[in-house]
Amino acid sequence: MGNQSRKGMTMYRDLIKRLAPEYDPRHIEAYIRVEHSTLDHLTPERFRAEVRIARLCIDEGGREMAEQCARSFGF
Repeated sequence: MGNQSRKGMTMYRDLIKRLAPEYDPRHIEAYIRVEHSTLDHLTPERFRAEVRIARLCIDEGGREMAEQCARSFGF
């Protein structure tokens, strides 16, 4: 993974930390990536909506399942 990708992941995870501080940002990002292979095309409004959806997935499925999802993406 190149530096560009790492910077992007950090940028998204920093934003996720602000939007959902009580959640592991890796878990949120993983659930978003189930639907979206790249996050660059998401508008700020759509990104916030995806974070809310991911939070619901974690609340419903539990943190163990969220961790498995994150690991499946190599997070």
